[in-house]
This record gives sequence, structure tokens and C-alpha cells, in this order.
Amino acid sequence: MKTGWGWVLAYGIIVMLIGLIALFNPLATGLATGILLSMALLIYGVLALVTGFSSLSRRARWLEVLLGVLSIVAAGLMFFNPFAGAFSLVILIGAWLFAIGIFEIVGAFRSRYDRLWRFVLGIIDTILGGILLFANPVSALTFLAAVIGISFLIRGIFLVTLALGLRRIERS
Repeated sequence: MKTGWGWVLAYGIIVMLIGLIALFNPLATGLATGILLSMALLIYGVLALVTGFSSLSRRARWLEVLLGVLSIVAAGLMFFNPFAGAFSLVILIGAWLFAIGIFEIVGAFRSRYDRLWRFVLGIIDTILGGILLFANPVSALTFLAAVIGISFLIRGIFLVTLALGLRRIERS
């Protein structure tokens, strides 16, 4: 049985290398994050404009056009200053983590089960959110790069482990 383990192994190694680059070069990670965010906003803006000017959008036509124009302007601004885009993403993630942490802490006191786990997770999320919200831009981008790098490393390790397991299956 062919499993394609070699392709999975190569993919895992590439993902691990990207994780290492993200960890050891936070500047490049912040730049890439800002550029990817600007590309996503540009695509959204164009699609919103197309929807706004198409026959599919009768009721909210001007809202779609307005959202499309605003997204394209934001994409242009982020493209020429990608670090500002990456930092805005860090602030949003920080605010989300902080708010979720507060809700988890409140929920822990109201829950019958898993109180300790909910409380601990709430504290962790609140602290991480606070770090992102109140850190200076360089520290916040470095933290974002570390999170992205660790995530890619873990995924890469998983893929390499999966590839080696597929290799064993193929050989047996």
C-alpha cells in the first residue's frame, strides 16, 4: 500500500523550518503577517464591491460597497506599513484573549463542573491578553512571532511523526 509518507515528511520539515524562522526572526514574521492581512483585506474588499454592484445584493448594496472600499483602503495602508497591520492584529488578539479570560473566570464561579480548569484557563487567557494589550509594539510582535513559531513547530513535529508512522505501515 502506497502512503505517500515522503511527501508528508517533506511537508512536516518545511512547516518546522517556517516555525524556526518565525521564532528566530520576529521582524520577518511581523512583516509577513502584515502583508498577509493586507492581501486578505484586499480580496475581501474586491469581493464586497463585486457583491455590492451585482444583482445578488439588492437590500444591502451600499453597505457592501462601503465595506469593500474601506477594506481596500485598509489593505493599501497595511501593504505600505505591514507592521502597523500586524500590530493591529496583535491588539485584537490581546483584547479577545483578555475578554475571553474574564468570561472564563466568571463562568468558573457559576459552573458546577471543571471549576478549577475554567478558572486557570481564564487566568492564563487574561494574562496573555494583558501582555499583548499593554506591551510595546516590538514586544507584542515578538510574542506574536513566538506563538506562530511554536504553533508551526508543533504542527511540523506532528507531521513528521505521522510520516514515520505511514512509513511503518507502508513497509509492513
